Amino acid sequence: MFESFVSVRALASAFALSFVALLPVSVAQADTVDIRRTTESNYPDDLWSALRNALPDERTPETLFDARRQAERASGIISNILNSRGYYAPEITALVETGTVNSPVIEVNPGPRFRIAGLNLAFEGRSAEAEDIQQAMSEIGVSEGDIAIPAEIIDVERQLSQFFQNEGYAFADVSTRRVRGDREAATLNITYTLDLGDRVRLGETVLPEDSETDAEYILDLQPFEQGEIYAPSKLSSYAARLNELRTFRIANVRLTDEPTGESPEGDVIHDVVVTLTERERNTVAVGASIATDVGVGFSLDYTRRNFTGRGDTLTAGLDFAQLEQEIEVEWRRPNELGYGRNIVLSTSLSNEETDGFDRQQVGVSAALEVSRSPDFTYTFGATASLIHEEDDFGERDLQLLGLFLAARLDRSNDFLNPTRGWRLDGRIDPNVSFGGEESQFIRAETQARAYWPVLGDDDLVLAGRVKVGTVYGADIDALPSDSRFYSGGGGSVRGYGYQAIGPRSADDDPIGGRALLETSVEARWQVRPQIGIVGFVDGGSVSRTEVPNFSELRFGAGFGVRYLTPAGPLRIDIATPLDRSEFDDPVQVYIALGQAF
Repeated sequence: MFESFVSVRALASAFALSFVALLPVSVAQADTVDIRRTTESNYPDDLWSALRNALPDERTPETLFDARRQAERASGIISNILNSRGYYAPEITALVETGTVNSPVIEVNPGPRFRIAGLNLAFEGRSAEAEDIQQAMSEIGVSEGDIAIPAEIIDVERQLSQFFQNEGYAFADVSTRRVRGDREAATLNITYTLDLGDRVRLGETVLPEDSETDAEYILDLQPFEQGEIYAPSKLSSYAARLNELRTFRIANVRLTDEPTGESPEGDVIHDVVVTLTERERNTVAVGASIATDVGVGFSLDYTRRNFTGRGDTLTAGLDFAQLEQEIEVEWRRPNELGYGRNIVLSTSLSNEETDGFDRQQVGVSAALEVSRSPDFTYTFGATASLIHEEDDFGERDLQLLGLFLAARLDRSNDFLNPTRGWRLDGRIDPNVSFGGEESQFIRAETQARAYWPVLGDDDLVLAGRVKVGTVYGADIDALPSDSRFYSGGGGSVRGYGYQAIGPRSADDDPIGGRALLETSVEARWQVRPQIGIVGFVDGGSVSRTEVPNFSELRFGAGFGVRYLTPAGPLRIDIATPLDRSEFDDPVQVYIALGQAF
């Protein structure tokens, strides 16, 4: 039996140096140190390659002393790599062959690969229940019979501490690790000694005295009750909920350092301390866009955070462009009906003057937004609008009442610049229109987007999009103008003008349609950390019927440049229509912030 050669220090050293064997090596294979297999050696191919690639380039030794030093240095590197892979009793001989040149040589026999013969858990002070011990040992990442990899053996300490912390022992920690080895059997017996400490129950929640946010509201977001058994996830979940409000720059939740009492069950009580750093309550954002089909546009947004002291935001936005002007005010009240259930109230005033119609509208809406998970949200609510519009079907005043249900599932890796994953969203709106000819109709649309990295570290990404929409229950002339579908422009089919794709009137004005089909494919190549280039093909069709028409798809193609900014990629696209008509210009240019989809 032996112990010293697999001591705690040796395991830690082997763990730290195991990265050498795993990381790619950029230096060339050593020319001056010769590694030789002994006759009794039995090397796995990957081990032999790792040993040879681990040695750095060395200059040709000038003296016998230099050669011996190189051999000894190589011997240490080889020993650490073998230890990191479970070879704890290698035979390594460092020598120098003299002659015309002094040549350092390493003869290596890795010896047997050690396995874990026993795993034991001991306790310092109080002991855990037998069933908890059994459960903890069954959930750690190693078991008896496994190869004894140092990194995995050391990581068991974290796993054991985490398991018992989740059982309420907030300060559980592995105090010592004892490793005993049997050279002849090539096995290790490992004993972890755990200091459990007291089991902890959650006491009162202590809030900062100078917070501008309502204390009752902050307490309502707690995912636990006073007196519950402690678990790290409860405190981290509480901190995450507070950070989601976007009211605070920093929101931390922790236990008090010292206990504040004892529960009737004999557990110690620690209060919960919340630390908050407020964001600036008022912010202003400015944006701009330019395109050859719709001209120059800019936006101005003012946001008042924590408007009533309950984490809510009041946002006023002004969008001003050549074809459309809009003022919108939105009041978002997060977690108003429980966590993840947000009330959103909004009102807007807009004016549009396009080739297809002129329209003025005042609208209000109320919605309940429900977040079921970080990537899945659905919203339902009601809308009401007063509309005055003029198009090829005449001039009219309308009153529009509607309900809506929208859902979004986002499995992409980034909101502004995704490089992998997918998104799926959809919306359905039943509406009743009064004024002029009364009509009832249902408008529905859905869109799927996907992103595939195909080269390097997201250096080349293929992105695709499909969007489908339909209106059921009313003819085109009975539909409000913005309830119809239009296609063409920087946000749909690049290469065509705004609303240029689809049915036209006798005067050749766009009249929109009852069904929409759009598709896009992009190849996004990140040529520099801040600069990317894009090639794309878009397609779209708008039809009078309520079923999308695949045979009338019109395509546009082009290329673009992306410049990454803190607010997202700045997009410059140049495109041409592939199915050009007399209404289409040969080239369109679009400049905006954010990817096309």
